[in-house]
Amino acid sequence: MAWTKATYLARTRDWMDATASDRWTDAFLYSLLGMAFRDEWQGMLGTNPYYRFAKRAVTTDSNGAFLLTDLNAGGGDAQQNLFKIVTLTDGANTVYRETDWRQVPLALSGTEDYLSYDRQYYLIGESVQILPQTSGQSLQVGVNWTPTPIDELSNDLAVVDFPAGHEHLLTLVAAGMALAKGGAETQSAADILQLAKQRREALYGDISRLTSNPTFMQFPDHSSVWGG
Repeated sequence: MAWTKATYLARTRDWMDATASDRWTDAFLYSLLGMAFRDEWQGMLGTNPYYRFAKRAVTTDSNGAFLLTDLNAGGGDAQQNLFKIVTLTDGANTVYRETDWRQVPLALSGTEDYLSYDRQYYLIGESVQILPQTSGQSLQVGVNWTPTPIDELSNDLAVVDFPAGHEHLLTLVAAGMALAKGGAETQSAADILQLAKQRREALYGDISRLTSNPTFMQFPDHSSVWGG
């Protein structure tokens, strides 16, 4: 059964032996749970980029760009927050290749013709720019995303989106960080964080077995990066 926001708080206090203590406020512990939630989801999507995947339809503005926020979806407790762009296409027969501004500094100046190049895109600030610069271009963007963090859920009965059977990872991490803050429980904090490490390895093992190509370390597949 999926855990609620309140369940995570209660189990965190259990690990800390602080069920009746007012030393750590609920707000503080929720902030630590939210931090752990964000970190662990990033780790999961680094291990299996398609664990939470969606296709977003966007249209470029007059400058041939669109906002990264256009790649979020939903709202409130069901918010899907962009983590990473995986693919970018026109949804038909054209695939855009990622580059960066340093490689194409004159692309938008009108002094360099990119029409003869393959289609490209790059991130600049909070936007994504496509090349050639085309306004009103319909695009299909494959993204992975993270759910609404624990500390941003609307109420204590809201269900937390986290892999079943691994909920204690978040409570262990939050408990370890909270105990480390006090100073007197340094050994307890270290022991709890060691347990969290074991649970994290088990989680990543479960996530990675869902794909035939798990990723624990990854480098860009560009010859200019690795010298090929």
